Amino acid sequence: MKKKGLLIACIVLAVLIIAAAVFFAFFRPAAERETKARVILMPIIKDTEAQLIAIQRGDIHIYPGLVRAADINALKDQENIEITMDLGFHFFYVGINMRRDPLNAKVLRQAIAHMVNREEIINSLFEGYMLPLAHFVPPSSPYHDDTAPVFAYDPERAQAILDEAGYVLDEATGIRINPATGKPLREMIFMTPTYEVAPTSAELGKIIAEAAQSIGIPIKNEPLDFPVMLDRLDMHDFDLYALAWSLGRIPTFLYDFFHSSQDVEGGYNYPGIRNPELDELLEGIYYAPDEETAREYASKAQQILAEELPYIPLYSRPYMDAFRTDKVTGYVPMLGYGAAQYRNNWTKIGIRPLEGEEIRWLLPEEPQSLNFLTNNSAYAAEVFFRAMEPLIEVDPETLENVPWLATEWKVETWEPEPGREATKLIFKLRKGVKWHDGHEFTAEDVAFAIKFIKDNKIPLYYSDVQDVVRTNVPDPYTLEVYFDKISYWYLIKISDLPQIPKHIYEKVDDYQQFQCWLEPHPEVEGLTQLIGTGPYVFDEYVPGEYVRLVRFEDYWYDKK
Repeated sequence: MKKKGLLIACIVLAVLIIAAAVFFAFFRPAAERETKARVILMPIIKDTEAQLIAIQRGDIHIYPGLVRAADINALKDQENIEITMDLGFHFFYVGINMRRDPLNAKVLRQAIAHMVNREEIINSLFEGYMLPLAHFVPPSSPYHDDTAPVFAYDPERAQAILDEAGYVLDEATGIRINPATGKPLREMIFMTPTYEVAPTSAELGKIIAEAAQSIGIPIKNEPLDFPVMLDRLDMHDFDLYALAWSLGRIPTFLYDFFHSSQDVEGGYNYPGIRNPELDELLEGIYYAPDEETAREYASKAQQILAEELPYIPLYSRPYMDAFRTDKVTGYVPMLGYGAAQYRNNWTKIGIRPLEGEEIRWLLPEEPQSLNFLTNNSAYAAEVFFRAMEPLIEVDPETLENVPWLATEWKVETWEPEPGREATKLIFKLRKGVKWHDGHEFTAEDVAFAIKFIKDNKIPLYYSDVQDVVRTNVPDPYTLEVYFDKISYWYLIKISDLPQIPKHIYEKVDDYQQFQCWLEPHPEVEGLTQLIGTGPYVFDEYVPGEYVRLVRFEDYWYDKK
């Protein structure tokens, strides 16, 4: 009862904070609204102790994504520091490569799941600040199904199911025999980020590996540099790994993560799960004609995933972000995403320095590549999505659609062939929006982006456009998108695509090798080819030191 009461209190408090922040950020006098940050400097500080010292000293003004309990405790009562908290769509899990022996055996995955003590991990590593998660959709989502089976912490049960399946313990080695080979199980590597970058994730890997070893499953934890770990995942060269997703508000992420069509190099189906029954349900989610149907399919899909265990869900993290209140103002807490996360456009446009023109925003890891068509790292997204924005924005309180680059939209139907209906979208785009190089943003750019992603089958976004039959541009501010099927989600998927400047990318032959952040702009001196329509322009990335963005002086929102 105490935990439930605390959770309810946190939700109420979060809603009140959001309401107040939205009011003050967007209903203040116009003259005050115009006092924006001219520079966002993102110092790259990997060491967690150095990060804490930096915000305490005021060397950084924003510390996004607090995780360590020690840091939260050190900052929560400190003068001039506010920690915002928002329930989120965060999902931390252990991923398992189902393509490889012995982890292709479901019983072994289930036994490992029985050795994961979520409560102990959360209490020992996070002092209770995280929410235990045993399901495949976090409880903040309306598509969460808590009726799906759970392989709760139970070492005795783990050993029993292994014995029953023939994974008997070899007394000589202390390792269980693989019944498929008659030999001891091979050593399996559990990848995590390094202790320097993500100490709780690295320690979590050690805890789970030791728990598995205690019942004869030879798992060894191996902390790796984050880019190396991502490369291994993309190439499917792994056994187990620990990672987090920042999920969206719609349940189609289940399709992206677990449909067999996404089991490709660079795709999101890292575990390589291929289950025809599951595929059918995931397609039901993706092509649902309405929300009720999507909810039904999502529930059934979660039941199968809970049995198959391509992931072992661990916890969901409330978004906790620290702000120096003597340095910045104008940040907006957002349900599902937090106040400082890159998906929160309201903080991006509202943040203001209280002195000077620069805001110092922590970047806890190297973004490496800033190619937004190939890099799915959250650290890179923190950079390039401050220069970009969607067609449709999301209200920070209700998560309902809000006009942005598109001012109006309609969802209609058409007939790809006689007697068969499919979805048609019509967008009316905002006039006067400029790319960072001064070119006008038009419907031709959006149509080009859709075609470019589909023609190149870009894994990060292909599932969003795979059903597009054609686009039509009746005038520079109207876009029609025709699909081959019906889906309730097409509107959000198209509106969330990265906007690609046609006049830049129509000259790009190989999008994978295109280093847009390093290529000088052909027309504008001092500008790169990493451009968007958002409030900040990418200026410079010095590896190991910082990323610098500058205010876009011709940003459309500032002229409202």
